[in-house]
Amino acid sequence: MSWDLSIVIIVPAELREKANRLTCALGYDNSPVPGRTFSIPLSADGVEPATHYGCRTPAKTDFVDIVAAAGNGVLPDWLDLEAYGLTEQDVAGILAINEDGRPVMIMDVRDAVAMVGHFEDVTAAYGFLRCAEAQE
Repeated sequence: MSWDLSIVIIVPAELREKANRLTCALGYDNSPVPGRTFSIPLSADGVEPATHYGCRTPAKTDFVDIVAAAGNGVLPDWLDLEAYGLTEQDVAGILAINEDGRPVMIMDVRDAVAMVGHFEDVTAAYGFLRCAEAQE
């Protein structure tokens, strides 16, 4: 299966570390430093502290399918959450729906040929700006 998709994922700041560990557990941590997938600080006004962290990366269809299934409580048999300090409840929390009916984790998928501007389109649609001062 090829890396034929572009994916943008945004998570709340309080779930950043768990989401980073989950991408590692799934074998989809494409960051230069492992465990740093969600490295772009975001907030509504672009001022620190970041309320959310995001990433844009190539993806395979199977990753999107795994995330969709996990959202329905079905995790792959091979997934070793414990090795990454995670529980099924952690995964459920990342993929939960919040009180206003929106997903806690924002995920937007498009064809890889349309990756230019993908991150900016999604952050604008959800009212986020990159924080002026880069984290770490």
